[in-house]
Amino acid sequence: MKREGNPIISVIVPFYNGEKYLNQCIDSIINQDYKNLEIVLVNDGSKDNTAILLDEYANKDSRIKVIHQENMGVCAARNIAIDCVCGDYICFIDQDDCISKNYISYFYNLIKVRNADISLTPKANKFKNDISFETIDLSNDTVEIWNGKKAVMQMLYYNLVIAPWNKMISRGLIEKNKIRFDTRYFGGEGFLFSIECFIKANKVVVGNKKVYNYRCDNPNSGVTKFSMIVVDSSINSQKTIKGKVLEIDPKLEKACKYSNWHTHCDFLNTMIGCKVTKKYPQKYKELKKVCRNDALCVFKAPISKKEKIKGLLYFINPYITAKVINHFRLRKFTVER
Repeated sequence: MKREGNPIISVIVPFYNGEKYLNQCIDSIINQDYKNLEIVLVNDGSKDNTAILLDEYANKDSRIKVIHQENMGVCAARNIAIDCVCGDYICFIDQDDCISKNYISYFYNLIKVRNADISLTPKANKFKNDISFETIDLSNDTVEIWNGKKAVMQMLYYNLVIAPWNKMISRGLIEKNKIRFDTRYFGGEGFLFSIECFIKANKVVVGNKKVYNYRCDNPNSGVTKFSMIVVDSSINSQKTIKGKVLEIDPKLEKACKYSNWHTHCDFLNTMIGCKVTKKYPQKYKELKKVCRNDALCVFKAPISKKEKIKGLLYFINPYITAKVINHFRLRKFTVER
């Protein structure tokens, strides 16, 4: 890999049966205006044509490296990629999403100018159907500098995208602190990884341009289906997150409580949206209890008025609140047959 001029940026994308949106995702990466890229595509035991398509891309672009492995899950796929990359910074992209043409240059310049460990934007652009990966106008951007603890707090209050995508992270920070995705978890693993990175970061630079495009019309996405394994995993990961966070600052306990409450509400919504409350009555009861009993934590939280109103509604009636939220949700749930 060339290191002349700009540093190498490593882009990691795990794939599992991703042939439907694969081209749009990869094309948006290879057509970046920042060219010094190392693109690592991991085929996690796909059963469709993903493996063939990834190899075709590798044959056409020398920056692309394809790793084929048996199906081991997204954590293992991302970890094997982290182990083999050589870039100065790492970005993670999901297989059904795509990025604007200046995604890499935008995040890198945020880091370079402010000498930061991590750059990010709080939100992504949500889209359905096809979208072009045009250059985003970066004028009039609002930029803030946070320390790692503030970034942790903002994520616990869900003021940031909790997934690992929509961020650029120093590989030196990841390697120095031996941070990897925890393979015990099949849900909440990205949240935990992001928190661990923030805990070790000295400086996080936050822009506000929506350069990451998050797909909302994939019926096979894991966030549209109910999975007991994912629910239990995500709730357990909250316990791990709380333990790590309170080690650095016990005052963040209220933030941890809010994060745990929000996680329970998300899965209550999923359970109701997928119409499986009668199939898993005990889990439904457990989720509803937390959503109601801990709802008042929103009133001391640094969140929007809209989110505070949601908390009040969960306190009054969790079921009706979930139904209303699901009605306005862009990414609809898959109902079990």
